[in-house]
Amino acid sequence: MFKRLSNVNSEMSDLRHKKNVRGKSIGWDWDLLPYTIKEGCTTYIGAAPASGKTELWFEFLINLSCIHGWNHVVFSPETGSAAEIYAELCYKYIGKPYTLGENSMTQGEQIRAEMFIDKHFIVVDPIDEDLTLQGFYNLVDEIERKEEITIHTTTIDPWNELTEEFIQSDLGREDKYLSRILGIARKNARKTNRHNCIINHVRDQTPVTKELFSGEQVTYFPPPSARDFAGGQVWFRKGLCVLIPWRPPYGLKDSDGSICEANEVHLKVAKSKPKGVSKNGTYKMFLDMERYQYYMLDWKGNRVYANREPVQATQTKLNYHKPDNMPF
Repeated sequence: MFKRLSNVNSEMSDLRHKKNVRGKSIGWDWDLLPYTIKEGCTTYIGAAPASGKTELWFEFLINLSCIHGWNHVVFSPETGSAAEIYAELCYKYIGKPYTLGENSMTQGEQIRAEMFIDKHFIVVDPIDEDLTLQGFYNLVDEIERKEEITIHTTTIDPWNELTEEFIQSDLGREDKYLSRILGIARKNARKTNRHNCIINHVRDQTPVTKELFSGEQVTYFPPPSARDFAGGQVWFRKGLCVLIPWRPPYGLKDSDGSICEANEVHLKVAKSKPKGVSKNGTYKMFLDMERYQYYMLDWKGNRVYANREPVQATQTKLNYHKPDNMPF
């Protein structure tokens, strides 16, 4: 329950020499996107519907698997069935549609994508069963035991798909319930050395009307703040890293004088803890509509996609059972 400084000498040495301060890279250089994902920590993401919060986080997860060999458990019922989620992940991994049609992935690419996604992702699909936060984390523990793998991240998307579990000390108040339950999420991350992500909606906002570059008027919802998460500012207080993606209207003049593109997303890093894992600020990202992958722009205006090269030539060996119908 308590520790003296002498009990944490190695951690103090790391901090002194700035070792292990940042988390794992998600594929972009720090100068472009200063956000990393650290074991034993949490990320809370909040945005309005259709802001791209799920697809952006899915891309971060795929990049973590490519670069670091990480494994993930995903609970995302609003994205679709387990098969639909896997198909979306395959699309983002290959950069071509999974479903047959124009420019869809080849059979070889399909096999490669399915093998990769099957190796690194497990989708929780409770169908009609109720699932609480603690029940979800217990299930992740069970997955680790049964599949004999290490799970590095968990994703709950969205938060309101979980069954609420009030206790007497919550006094029936949502703020007290959230304070307690988000504390469980943080403690679970630290105990298991996983990174726990929870995606949330924002509460009702007041729309604003502005003039586009073309001279037309447009009414839209402004960028939410971390205190606009559904449930209130307890999310901001309890979160370690807090991300807020926002899609500006096409043609809106940005604060820097540029004109917002149709595929533009402003990713706001609203909170960064522990110190050094990220840098607060707003960073422009763009969704390649064909590849279904994000890119950023360097100082010359060139596209910079995530670098998915592994950090080591030899990746950690993970348990993988080849399906009987695989040709190799």
